[in-house]
Amino acid sequence: MKVSYNWLKTLLKLNTTPEKLADILTMNFAETTVKSLGKRPVLDVELGSNQVAWASGHLSLAREIGACLGKKFVLPEPKIKENKTLAKNLLTLDIQTSNCKYYSARILQGVKVKESPQWLKERLSDCGIRPINNLVDAANYVMLETGQPLHVFDFDKLNSEQKTIIVRQAKNKEKINALDGQNYILNKEMMVIADKKQPIALAGIKGGQETGVNKETKNIILESANFVGNNIHLTSKNLGLKTDASWRFEHNIPFELTVYALDRLAELIQQVAGGDILKGSVKKVKDISGWKQEKIEIPIKWENWEKFLGWPINKKKIIKNLSLLGFSLKEKKEYLLVTPPQFRNDLKIKEDVMGEVARLEGINRIVSVLPREQLKLPTKNEFWVFREKIKDWLKGCGLEEIYNYSFLSEKDKKSLPIQWQEKMIEIENPTSALTKYLRPTFLVNFLKNINYNFRFTDTIRFFEIGKVYSLKEESFVFGGVLAQKIKSNNQLFFQAKGILEGLMDSFGIGSHDYILKPLSKTRFSDLLKQGVAIYKEEDLIGVLGQPQDFLKKDYDCEGEIIYWEIGLSSLFNFINEEREFQSLPKYPAVIRDISFMIPQNILIDQVLRIIQGASPSYLEEVDLFDIYVGKNLPQGNKSLSFHLIFRSQKHTLENKEVDKEIEKIYKALKILGAKIR
Repeated sequence: MKVSYNWLKTLLKLNTTPEKLADILTMNFAETTVKSLGKRPVLDVELGSNQVAWASGHLSLAREIGACLGKKFVLPEPKIKENKTLAKNLLTLDIQTSNCKYYSARILQGVKVKESPQWLKERLSDCGIRPINNLVDAANYVMLETGQPLHVFDFDKLNSEQKTIIVRQAKNKEKINALDGQNYILNKEMMVIADKKQPIALAGIKGGQETGVNKETKNIILESANFVGNNIHLTSKNLGLKTDASWRFEHNIPFELTVYALDRLAELIQQVAGGDILKGSVKKVKDISGWKQEKIEIPIKWENWEKFLGWPINKKKIIKNLSLLGFSLKEKKEYLLVTPPQFRNDLKIKEDVMGEVARLEGINRIVSVLPREQLKLPTKNEFWVFREKIKDWLKGCGLEEIYNYSFLSEKDKKSLPIQWQEKMIEIENPTSALTKYLRPTFLVNFLKNINYNFRFTDTIRFFEIGKVYSLKEESFVFGGVLAQKIKSNNQLFFQAKGILEGLMDSFGIGSHDYILKPLSKTRFSDLLKQGVAIYKEEDLIGVLGQPQDFLKKDYDCEGEIIYWEIGLSSLFNFINEEREFQSLPKYPAVIRDISFMIPQNILIDQVLRIIQGASPSYLEEVDLFDIYVGKNLPQGNKSLSFHLIFRSQKHTLENKEVDKEIEKIYKALKILGAKIR
């Protein structure tokens, strides 16, 4: 906000240089810099949003500067000479909207429109306002002086014999030709000042051409009102029309300025344009309950001042500073009873009041003290450590970590099976059509990653740790994908299986601790094929398999793809179960490999159970290391190869003992239709 230094000098009789005054304001009120307009210094004051309402006029700034300098500033009272004609006999008011709480007007007759005096034009120019004529300039001058926006209407241009001013909401698509020469199309959310025929001003923002003053104007109406700030702000924003008046009204200027500024404008216009002021003002109160500041009394104990300020201060200093700022005070033995001035609608609690004293004393007096706090190490987050170990393992296996958004689009939703669509969560206010749903699985995003990255590479090894969402819960999972353009004979499946087995083993979970079951018994069978589900007893931990062909087609992903998804919470609980540890084996193991041909419809899990059940005495571990389907095999058959590890806890096994165990396994497999190779 631009402020005239010469104007302030006349109000306070300052001997301070502009630069010194700027320093005082900066340290005690608001950041201020000095500029020059020719030979005239101008202050640029950066008011805070909570200061605009009560400090956007030269009078209020003079009061603040006076307080900073220890001088009491007394607000000058307007002196007007009225004739005997009653204003209310010539003008009526009608307030039809709750967005106008109070409206007042005065009538002047016989004014002469001409150029403003030089002193008036200079002060307006200093504050960045272009002089127009003595009537308009006077209204702008009083606004800069008091902080209250005002407006001048040509009385004779109002329609109808009985002049009426109506404050109402605009009609939809109603138009007004404003003083800036622009036509504005309005809506019912905007407020206007109107006569009985049409709008004559945008309330609180700008006047209209129809009632604007010109050289022929003789009789005028002076407007001073108080409007609801939110309505002015929205109208100004929607029309793209920002004015000095709208800026002030947006911040809810004090109710008390309305009548004072109106009388001050009448006084000034009589000085620069002549004319007679009709007796009395025409005013209308709509509703000021809950809006006009109520008188409040704030008790502050004397002992609280030093605690708040951080330095000792005597009672006389407190009372003097508050008096200079216009506070009403009642001194008690144990406390001070403070009543903020009516124009300070931002002061509600004792800290607000003590802050006013602090700024006058100088906030640079506050002693800088480093905060003292005992630093404590955070509690170890076992789940976070667990996730980091998983990341380290997967990175060690040559996988790259990726981060996808947790959102899916409408198109992504339609790509999923109907059972999955029904459980997806829709976001109420998505940022775009691409972020409409929360992901129920990593698979969709992984397929997008594959489609994009296949342009640059032939092989992909990705993993991600994050959350998936369903109607019942959100849960942490880690997913991974291995993909290559050239198809192989299930090599990727075994790589992925080896990665997961190695990961489990790194946490002390052996193959005998979990069970592999067909995917067909899980909800993932709609998404994956030719894979396995990992169970801990009856609890599903994760899945491993190939994406269904329709998904690969939707996301244009050719080649071989293996995907897995493991529930982190389930795995974490599994790992942290109590375990019994055994001593290292004393006797060596005997390793045998077996291969056999078996019908394709027999599941590997079923084969594993047969092998493990056939030799409970010495069989320690079974590991599938090869599956073959193709040439040189009868149709409908597959070849399986297993590593078998035998060990005795009591002695070193001999070959003949192992041979007997192998024979038991062969007999059990032949019942399934296996042919030993």
